[in-house]
Amino acid sequence: MGVSGVIESIKDERIAAARALATRAGRMAAGRCLIEGVSLIRQAVAAGAGLEYVLCAAGADEPALGAELAGAGVPVYAVRDGLMRKITGGTKPVGWVAVAAWSGEVGPAAPYGDFAVVCEGVADPGNLGTIVRTARALGVRDVVLTDEATDLSSRRVLDAARGAVLGCRVRRFADPEGAVASLREAGFQIVVTSPRGSHVQSMAPLRGRKLALVVGSETDGVGAATLAAADLVVQIPMAGAVESLNVGVAAGISIYELRMGMILSMLTDRIRDTLGRNLTLGGHLVRQAFDAHLRRIGDLDSAQAVLLMVLACERSAPLDRLRRDVGVDTEELASLLAPLRDRGYVTTTGDGPDPGGPAEPAAGITAEGERAVAGLWAVQERVEEELYAGFTPEEREQLRDLLHRVQENAIRMAEAGDRDRDRDGDGDGGPPPAR
Repeated sequence: MGVSGVIESIKDERIAAARALATRAGRMAAGRCLIEGVSLIRQAVAAGAGLEYVLCAAGADEPALGAELAGAGVPVYAVRDGLMRKITGGTKPVGWVAVAAWSGEVGPAAPYGDFAVVCEGVADPGNLGTIVRTARALGVRDVVLTDEATDLSSRRVLDAARGAVLGCRVRRFADPEGAVASLREAGFQIVVTSPRGSHVQSMAPLRGRKLALVVGSETDGVGAATLAAADLVVQIPMAGAVESLNVGVAAGISIYELRMGMILSMLTDRIRDTLGRNLTLGGHLVRQAFDAHLRRIGDLDSAQAVLLMVLACERSAPLDRLRRDVGVDTEELASLLAPLRDRGYVTTTGDGPDPGGPAEPAAGITAEGERAVAGLWAVQERVEEELYAGFTPEEREQLRDLLHRVQENAIRMAEAGDRDRDRDGDGDGGPPPAR
């Protein structure tokens, strides 16, 4: 395992910086925290946490971790065992320690997601870590604290959360009343769990909007003021002699059930606002606008015009790539190409019985096709100007950049799926399907 250097002195600035993170005040001041142990460091790397550097005991050999850290560009320094004990402050030897960026607590202007978990007086680090880990696993990033003492950056919380804290947006309020008031102002429905809840949790009448779940302390639960201010007080029904659940377990059940209930109640609006639907609808409407202008000057439609423009850029292209670029299947592509070929705008090769043709079917543009594209370009520019009405030049560029990034991510995801399919033996090793 390669190291970036060897540290021999306790006065080394990296040792001093790591030792300062042993206290909450030090962590808050530095905006960093310590991650201890091979397993936790590997999970932090996999999650994309910002590791600044890693310290390992001299002689510690973890080739897999070393390779992952090298791949992530994280420097590793070897440290003699006595210095490692000074950093961790424990009697149990620790072979690996990482200094990670700790975003700490976000300001009041930071955006919320649609679900927040409020920890009111949850004191046990193991329970705090379990709640955060479960929340992150179920897609919840917002964690709200209602006192000045609760510390999510401690070693025990980080260990119980398996590093999930590093991906949270944490907000802190001086008291539960302030937290509830702020969440309600932000549009959240406030839901409290209590054994005396008036609604069974799985049947709670949710409003289909943002939801904040308040979980209380291990001994006293949620306070009377929070119960009185809640929109809903729900309970998890118990069977037999068990009267209550560990707060970490109860929070996991509540997050799952309430989040699913919230999604179901918001399903119509969510479907209407999904990325895939918005892109599909947007593309359909853009083509309708383009078609309306094209009908004024000829009998080509927008799909044929786009196909010609793609070929004008590429000169020629395999049919598989054309299907992807134009967004059609094999039959649709054939129906688009046929009239263009009849007009002499395109030629196709390799898609007929000619044994001397190329192995991969392709299409190319003719000189007549290029003249047609030149004629269509004025229509394209006019349509684009109307579609961009009200946009600043900067907004136009931002939109183009965002759409390109979505396309690149979609291609990467599809290619990864193709590789997984071939590795599992479900594919035939041929070219990926048109996307």
